Amino acid sequence: MHPEHPLAKAHDMRSDSIPSLSRTKDIARVAQGYIEAGHFASIEWLIKQRGEVVDAGSALSEDTPTPLPERPIYRIYSMTKPIVAAAAILLMERFRLHLFTPLGSILPEFRDMKVLNADGSSESAAPILIEHLFTHRAGFSYNFMPDCPVGALYQSDGLINDGSCSLEVFANRASAFPLAFQPGQRWHYSIGHDILARVLEVVSGQPLGKLLQHEVFDPLGMTDTQFFVPESERSRLMPMYGRSLDEILQSPDIHDTLKSFDVADAYPCDKPEVFARGGHGLFSTAEDYIRFAQFTVDGKTPMGASLLSRKMVDFMWHNRLRDEQLPYWLGPFPSPGYGFNLLGRVMMDPGQAISLTGETEGGWGGAAATYYWADRQEDFVGIVMAQNLGSLSPMRTDLMAAAYQALD
Repeated sequence: MHPEHPLAKAHDMRSDSIPSLSRTKDIARVAQGYIEAGHFASIEWLIKQRGEVVDAGSALSEDTPTPLPERPIYRIYSMTKPIVAAAAILLMERFRLHLFTPLGSILPEFRDMKVLNADGSSESAAPILIEHLFTHRAGFSYNFMPDCPVGALYQSDGLINDGSCSLEVFANRASAFPLAFQPGQRWHYSIGHDILARVLEVVSGQPLGKLLQHEVFDPLGMTDTQFFVPESERSRLMPMYGRSLDEILQSPDIHDTLKSFDVADAYPCDKPEVFARGGHGLFSTAEDYIRFAQFTVDGKTPMGASLLSRKMVDFMWHNRLRDEQLPYWLGPFPSPGYGFNLLGRVMMDPGQAISLTGETEGGWGGAAATYYWADRQEDFVGIVMAQNLGSLSPMRTDLMAAAYQALD
């Protein structure tokens, strides 16, 4: 690290009480490089192995206050998905939800769906199963998916960016659009977790926020993770940078000068009575999310109580994509070596991976450059937090690679 650098400054939170690995300084060096290149205003990381912190720190631009607020709060976008999936798995273990259940038997508005074919024609869709919602194989899409007519319909409707409607209304609106492909046919990133979240509300009889609070946040001690930020804590909310979706779609490969970006309408912090989603919407901290990451490794709370059985933890980690559905592509970007389990990505073949990882690594990321990994073989978890919407920088996987390099 070079705290004297004129363009950036770094804050190292490590202490003598933290066990040292062989190359932890590389983690800070990598983060610092991305700050100096102007890609991010701040980057925070927290890494644990066998339950002990092995590295934690932040790198900040000269325009970012030092130090960061205590326990900075971030919009974690799609890192909401694994949390919602975990809540669904908790209900599965109690036999209140099944992977083989047709979606239409829980949400009747999805019973008679149509598929929009590439030539503009339509055909009747096969039943969507609950498993399809977990694995992005239900036929739904996203408004930012390139060359997807259904995604374009979402975009013209404003569905994804409407933070003023309830989850129930969101699901009802989504059911009015055709599917992009037959359920089960392929992996296609989508609003499937938003629909899964609505399923959880109906099955549990509770609003999503209340369900997650009771089933996940309270047991794991995630005190700062919710679909809103209390007014008294908003000074801890990190500012967002980035570009609009239209700009990203028009010029996806361009690295613009870092600039502030207002996402309050699409991702409000002050509408707890209305706003909740399954695919994005949560606010969280590095300290909170690493508790969740550790839970995905062993199914236990920080105090050692089992929330999931050992066999259910094993079950949720297995890849569920067929060979012909691999590698999965997130828009124009493939993920070679990875499969997809009930929570997110899972590394199946490091010999195909394009950045350093482990044989059992899994996790997911968010649109504003947040990221987490969990490696059951190494009992190794990590969180990376930043706020740059639409960044295509490899910062997140570089930090994970640096963390892996530090393992003895």
